[in-house]
Order: sequence, then C-alpha cells, then structure tokens
Amino acid sequence: MLRQDPTPTARGPQIPANPLGRFCAIYESLNENRSWWEGRTMFRFCALALTTLPGEPRELAARLDRITEDLRTSTPWYKRSSVGTMLAALLLRHDDGAKGSIAELERAGPLFREHWRFSGSSHEALAIQVLRQHSPDRRVSEAQVARLAEIWKEMKKHHPVLTQKTDWPICALLATTSATPVQIAVRLEAVYQDLRERGFHAGDQLQTAAQVLFFHHELPGVVAARFQELYEQFKSSGLWMGSADYDEIALLCFAPQPASEILSTVQGHREKIRALKPAPDKQTSFTLACGTALLELARGSKDTVLLSEAQLLIAIQAILAAQQAAVIASTAAAS
Repeated sequence: MLRQDPTPTARGPQIPANPLGRFCAIYESLNENRSWWEGRTMFRFCALALTTLPGEPRELAARLDRITEDLRTSTPWYKRSSVGTMLAALLLRHDDGAKGSIAELERAGPLFREHWRFSGSSHEALAIQVLRQHSPDRRVSEAQVARLAEIWKEMKKHHPVLTQKTDWPICALLATTSATPVQIAVRLEAVYQDLRERGFHAGDQLQTAAQVLFFHHELPGVVAARFQELYEQFKSSGLWMGSADYDEIALLCFAPQPASEILSTVQGHREKIRALKPAPDKQTSFTLACGTALLELARGSKDTVLLSEAQLLIAIQAILAAQQAAVIASTAAAS
C-alpha cells in the first residue's frame, strides 16, 4: 500500500554501525563550549537527528551552527522560530541551506493559503521542508499541498478537535505514500480505535502514535497488539509510562526483535546516555535511548530513515507544544 522512502544518498541519512556511540560523539561535540542558557534540549535532539549523517562530529556541529546563524540572520526577528536550531538540523539532514529553504517558504506559503486562511508558522515551515524533499526540483507544487490538505481534511472528519495545523508536517510525510487520502484516514482511524479498545488514552498523543504506525506494514489489529505488548513490557519493568511515551513505543514497534530484547536495548542505551555531560532529564534520556535503540534494532529496515525523520518532526512539535503551554501557564498565573 505504501511507497517506500527513497534510498539515502551518499550525503544523506545512513544508519551507522554503532548508533549509540555515534550519537554520544555528536552529543559531546554539539554541547562542547556551550553556555548553560543555550537550548540544551534542542542540541540533544539535534544529536539524534545528526546520528545518521556522515562526517566528523565536530564538522557536523560547525555546519549546524552555520545553518542556525544563517537562519537567524536571514529571517526577520518577528518570523524567527523558537526551535531554529532543530530546523537547522532538519536542513542539514536534507543537505539543504538556509537561504534556499527560506526562499521556498516565501514562495510556497501562499499555496497553503489556498486551503487555510491561518498561517502555520513553524508547522508550515516543517511541512514545506518535508514536501520539498519529495519534489524533483525541490520546489513545492500546488498538487503536493492540495494532497496534504485533502489528507488533513479526511483526518479532521474523524477527529475535528484533535486535527490542527500541528498535524501538517506528519500529513506531509503521509502525502509521500501511494495511498489515497481516504485510505490514509481509514487506516489511521482503524489503528487509533484499535489502540483505544486496548485501553490507551484518547488524545493528541494517541493520534500521533497512529500516524507513526500508519507506516507499519502489518494490519491495524496486529500493529495495535504489538504496541500493547511493548508498552506493557516497558511498564512491567518499573518504568513510569504514560501517554507522553506513545510516540516512542509506536516507533519501536518497527523493531523486529522480541519485546524483552527491545526493552533491554533501550535500558542499556539509556544508562549510557544518562552518563553524558550535561546529563539529560529522565524523560529526555528515555526518548533519546528509544531513538538510538531503534537505529540499532531496525538497522536493516528500509523504513529506518523515514522513522528517524518522523522522530525529529515529533520532537520539534513536542518542544513547540511545551513552549506554548509554558506561555499559557505564565499568562494565567499573571492574571
């Protein structure tokens, strides 16, 4: 049913022989000589995003800094994204530059206004960047945006409240498959409802999990059973699991190993990641360990590069949502 993700190019994402070691080396290079106030959380997720790229860790860190600075200086202050460093990591993964990306945002933005009157700011930028990579000339077409919009509208029929502009980037990934918008929405809803019937909480996190699991090649019921098996294995080990972990479990469903082996791999990776300096918090270390473990466990799968792309998009979305929630909370406290 799905069109496979394109084969990585020599400069593009490739799965390293030792994903955890590669991640740790890049993590240390990205955090070297950083001030405490520089977005450490973003650099941690950038390290995971860059783990699949060739090049020396310090060279990748320097390239990331250059693109981040180019984005900052080329964008008016009122249009700058609060996750600019992670946007730079996405561009670096795509072997892209800031100027070309900004120019395409300006050109393709009006195509979105044909379907939505509101701007999606960072979400729109992410969606455009994803679509751009699947265009022969790296220019987003009217047809691509129309297909994205149709997928989004079909999703909104099932979940009018949950489906928002935050879903544009994932819809852009879904748009690269060969399934029709109706087929996509039907499969998403089948996975979502199968998970609901197994006791998982309805909401944005479950919809995100269903969007990730759409790319799985098994039937919805089989995928939901695999998700439940992994979730319960992690929970029974003593980990404090909740809806915030749904996306990590969804990604790990693509690993072919038994649930017990997946758990032990994540635990081993997490132990090493928590020993890094500066040390990430508990939730971040778990997310990063799931990411490096997935690269190791599913190294032979042609879906792995696609999944690492989805993981970066989800991380960016999560940070944007956390920032928005913090603003709302501070406003409420001040009133």
